Amino acid sequence: MSEPFVRPAGRRDIEPVAELLHRLMNTKIPVERWRRVLDDPWRPAGLEHGWLVEDRDRPVGFMATIYSDRPTRLGPRRFCDLGAWYLERAYRGTGIGDELLRAGMERPDTTYVTLTARRATGRRIRALGFHVLDERREVFVPRAARSTGPLRLSTEKGLLDADARRIAGDHEGLGVRSVIVTGAGRPALVLIHLVRKGDDVLHHDLLHCGDPQLLLDHAQDLADLLVDEGVLAIDSRFLPPAGGGGRQEAIPLPRWFRPADGIEARDVDLLYHEALLLGLKLP
Repeated sequence: MSEPFVRPAGRRDIEPVAELLHRLMNTKIPVERWRRVLDDPWRPAGLEHGWLVEDRDRPVGFMATIYSDRPTRLGPRRFCDLGAWYLERAYRGTGIGDELLRAGMERPDTTYVTLTARRATGRRIRALGFHVLDERREVFVPRAARSTGPLRLSTEKGLLDADARRIAGDHEGLGVRSVIVTGAGRPALVLIHLVRKGDDVLHHDLLHCGDPQLLLDHAQDLADLLVDEGVLAIDSRFLPPAGGGGRQEAIPLPRWFRPADGIEARDVDLLYHEALLLGLKLP
């Protein structure tokens, strides 16, 4: 009798795993979106397409590993967003699920991030060396008498360096608003995800800002510049320790990370993750 085992997923596994996730994890997400998780456009060459549990030549479990190479204040670093963790019910409680988790986060040069982990999963990954990335954010409502300070919008892509242009291009077609903000230090690429949350309030979730100082000095000005309807939401780690002047609120599901190569929480933005590929919103 065969035993289930964990192995890296390859290209030939994309279709059966996408079907598994659509059928058993979330039927509301079309198969073609599940395929994106296994064959995302950001994956550096030579890396697995996730990790799966196989039994009798069929997948019965999976965990997504969505890799990206990103510029940081320390130079280029590799990140991996962990997502789509699923195991068929008959295999739960056997230990194979923990083996799947460990296999998916074994690279010592990679900072692992999970932005959508359920609370039960969070308890498991804490034991694997993860820390809370952020559990609070600030919400900025545009002022009645708007004052953008020195900030201005630009359409001149030539103001951006090659890394920023690549980041913007990587997120085209994923429902992300990309703008160039000038007037406070170097020109900064800012990426925002527009989603409705709570009482149908339009949230402009800040995913990335190319100049961290802009957020430290001008968060409210940025809200006045970018938000026509709704609010600008910024994770607390990007703001001054005493707060940026917005309304503080808890993030419903804390974000987690396990850093490598000198990475700190402030270096981890909200790009290159599973929810964007699936067309979902972050909690």
